[in-house]
Amino acid sequence: MASGLIGIGISGLYAAQAGIRTTEHNISNVNTTGYRRQETNFSTQTPTFTGAGWFGNGVAIESVRRLYSQFLDNEVQLDQAQLSRHETYAAQAGQVDTRLSDSNSSLSGPLNSFFDAVNEVANDPASAAARQTLLASGRNLSGRVNSLYDSLQQKVEDSNKAIAGLSTQINSYANQIATLNQSISRQEALNGQPANDLRDQRDQTIADLNKLVNVTTVQQSGGDLNVFVGNGHALVSGTRANQFTTPQTDPSDSYNTNPAAKFPVLNVSGGSLILNGAQITGGELGGWLAARDEVVKPALADLNRIAVSIGAEVNRVHNGGAYYDTATSAMTAGGDFFSSVVAQTSGANWIGLNLTGNRLANEDYTVSYDGANYTVTRVSDSAAATVAAGTEITLGGVAQGFSIAAGTPAPANGNTWTLNFQNYAHGMSAQLSNIEQIAAAGSTASGPGDNSNMLALATLQTTGILDNGGTTFSGAYNQLVSNGAALAAEADLNSKAFNTLTAQAREAQQSVSGVNLDEEAVNLIRFQQAYQAAAKAISVANTLFDEILAIGR
Repeated sequence: MASGLIGIGISGLYAAQAGIRTTEHNISNVNTTGYRRQETNFSTQTPTFTGAGWFGNGVAIESVRRLYSQFLDNEVQLDQAQLSRHETYAAQAGQVDTRLSDSNSSLSGPLNSFFDAVNEVANDPASAAARQTLLASGRNLSGRVNSLYDSLQQKVEDSNKAIAGLSTQINSYANQIATLNQSISRQEALNGQPANDLRDQRDQTIADLNKLVNVTTVQQSGGDLNVFVGNGHALVSGTRANQFTTPQTDPSDSYNTNPAAKFPVLNVSGGSLILNGAQITGGELGGWLAARDEVVKPALADLNRIAVSIGAEVNRVHNGGAYYDTATSAMTAGGDFFSSVVAQTSGANWIGLNLTGNRLANEDYTVSYDGANYTVTRVSDSAAATVAAGTEITLGGVAQGFSIAAGTPAPANGNTWTLNFQNYAHGMSAQLSNIEQIAAAGSTASGPGDNSNMLALATLQTTGILDNGGTTFSGAYNQLVSNGAALAAEADLNSKAFNTLTAQAREAQQSVSGVNLDEEAVNLIRFQQAYQAAAKAISVANTLFDEILAIGR
């Protein structure tokens, strides 16, 4: 009987000791990121039956389990992925908005200064100072277009570098998860108990990965955790980790940027899968893709469209004027003020452009006239369409954003042209080499004091040119700035909203999984008292046993 009493007391000692050990483990890891509070589970040992009934045999240590809620973990994971996405998006959109709207870097100032200078020449066509100001204003305008476009192109390059760097980090996390899967499966198969600390490490690695790219997980029966990215593409399957490879261009990408936009590529089962913004919707990676697709590339397209319209219209009017050439002492037809948008390659007749409400495709084209219709051919792939003047060009079912407007004099059969749209804003420049080449006069029949062509050029400032004649140059740029500002503001609001949601979800998660030092202090006292009581019970049993032995002597 005494040995039974001692055994029961010893089981109590072991149980209290296990409780103290688990409590100390919790306290020690109170500041460990990703640690989930653990508790020791106890159960009664199998009792012994006697004629008087069932007598207990003490306590058994059943397991040590970590406290967590899969539902709350999923909530934190979902909100954190969106928070990381919107923080990245907001940062990129804010930078674009600042660049486009700041008075020191926007296009509005140089555009207004250019037309102010045009009006000054119109007021005094013979003024060398006014002409010099106009030439400088033209150079400043084209230079500002260049710098804005180049800064947006740099954002594309920044996104390419970020995607490459994030792909490398994702691979590192995927390899760690696969290794942890192997360790957890092996340990749990050996002893049949959950490997709590290793599971915590794996969960934290997944949480870190989720900040980079939105993930979902599926628990397997053997302890493995399969991880999927984006819209369900396997990143980790058991002990195998698929890898992101060198980012690539997407053939279906709608806007041809320079440098080309790169997309993450996941190598799955020996094949390469290009993942775009529709598939990666969370994490930093999703933020970079979304900001580039929704902010940077549209801004590039709109700025290029504005630059093309400025170059084409200013050149059209300037070509129609004349200037006094001191070298020949004669009136000479004006040439291109800015770098060529429409260039005649056969014949000498001008064609005009109507820019529609769609974004202008970032392509170059050749145009030929057969006496009735125009054949427009895209240089990059030779896709062609034959249309009448005024009909929007559509190639491969995609509107190209412009139509041909016949100029004066009318084109002749066999005339051909090139349309230099691709990255025009990058290379736009003022073409006049000296101030006398400014074509202020209306025609070669006019005198050097004629200002009619400058008056015609000045009207472009208030004439609807873009969006089928519905928007001025300044109006189009203001729309570009407004769109960028709206996206930046929306992203900032979303970032703040998900910051709050993530904090709330994490607080709820910690209420279950986090270590509470006050609670652990209470547990320490509880298990200490249990240990002392068990020790006392053993002492009593030992005394009884000694007395029984003494009676026998």
